[in-house]
Amino acid sequence: MPRVSQKDALKTRAKIVDVALELLLAQGLDALTFTNIAVAANIGRSSINNHFKVKQDLMDELRPRIGGMIELRLDFSSGKAFYDSWVLAIKQDQEFRKIINGLSILINSDEGVEGLKQRLVADPENAEQYIYMAIGYAVVNLPHYDL
Repeated sequence: MPRVSQKDALKTRAKIVDVALELLLAQGLDALTFTNIAVAANIGRSSINNHFKVKQDLMDELRPRIGGMIELRLDFSSGKAFYDSWVLAIKQDQEFRKIINGLSILINSDEGVEGLKQRLVADPENAEQYIYMAIGYAVVNLPHYDL
């Protein structure tokens, strides 16, 4: 069997990550299996194993992309701006709701809160309060929306 060029290998890896992200957002963690990814990406399952030995390796690759998707939707200029942008994103952005609904599989809660606190540097004394208000809003309101 001919060797795959590094360029082709990188394309395949990117395709795997893109398809995994699409599956995760569309169908949740349970659908995120190497077999489902292979079918959706139209590649062999062994191709996935060449890039990611275990599912956690793939999750580690997805984590920064999902973090970036969250950051794009939020305003970190102050605690209040953060909270208001969080509420607005929950109300108006189905993809955001899907992301934060499944976030616990990627980031433990302490890690997530600390990451948000680091982004709210303009309002450090109120950061934790607004973060917990945002989390509380999500817990109470997410069940009322389509995911």
